[in-house]
Amino acid sequence: MNGTDKLFRARVTEWLSKEKHTPAELAEGATMVLQCNRNQALYNTIMRRPERYEEKIAYELRKHLRYLKDEMTLDEVKSMEARILPVIGNAIVETEKTAGTEAADTDEAPDSILPSPAYDAENGEQTDTVVARGKRSDHDQLPENIRAIWEKNAERYKKIKQAHETCKTLTAACDRYEYTKAISELWTAYKKDFDTYDHYVLVPGTDDAVTQTPTDDEEQLSAEDMKAVILARPYISKNLPVLLELKKSATDDESKKKYDEKLAKVQERVDVLVRCHQVITDDLKAQLTEAGITLETTDTDEQGQKHSDDSPAAQ
Repeated sequence: MNGTDKLFRARVTEWLSKEKHTPAELAEGATMVLQCNRNQALYNTIMRRPERYEEKIAYELRKHLRYLKDEMTLDEVKSMEARILPVIGNAIVETEKTAGTEAADTDEAPDSILPSPAYDAENGEQTDTVVARGKRSDHDQLPENIRAIWEKNAERYKKIKQAHETCKTLTAACDRYEYTKAISELWTAYKKDFDTYDHYVLVPGTDDAVTQTPTDDEEQLSAEDMKAVILARPYISKNLPVLLELKKSATDDESKKKYDEKLAKVQERVDVLVRCHQVITDDLKAQLTEAGITLETTDTDEQGQKHSDDSPAAQ
């Protein structure tokens, strides 16, 4: 908000601080309402008998003061709506569709299914696309604070849905502002926490390792390996179904080439998980094997000799 906008906010605040207004002040109030909502018809109506519309002027200015206090303009409020409300609307539809008739017939989706931002397969970053899904397959093995994210986001989702339903009953952006603002803030926190939940690296082996507080003798992932793991998981999730379909349709040289190219890319990401000793569920292992992926990697030791993860390095 620039200096002019702040000055306008101060004028609105000052006008509302008075209980009674002179004819000139009523005209000023009507003009400020026009500046806020650009409703010429309402302005013309007020100006015919401004003394009859003192409460109406105050009511309109109070609504607009909500976003003015947050140093926003009405155009910025509308921009926020255009950015967030369609995403939430789609998230609700997808979640209820996935959850089934129980979700459609109740006020909220079951806590076992929540909307979640999908990830870009190449860089592992969240996108505006929302998918409905359940908990991680290793949810019960996660530390308590990571498991708690699911329940916390389930509560946030209920509030988001309620605010979204309220927005659908209101016609003006200024009326929806406090609800749109709440949705935006809740959704930002929701996505951030789900990113933590999705990318938490569960290190198998001991109780200490599971809570990711390994002892000094345990090997920890380097920053480079951690990044590789974070990027590998969403890539595998998105491309494994594609790879399975390519395998089924690989009947000629061209289709076999496409399959081999995709196989190499998925295998590269699986190798990262195996090398970093990441948890791979039995169901995922079965799908990977079916797709032609091997679950063994080869590392190069200091002497440049390659050896399987299942065999010791040459001494």
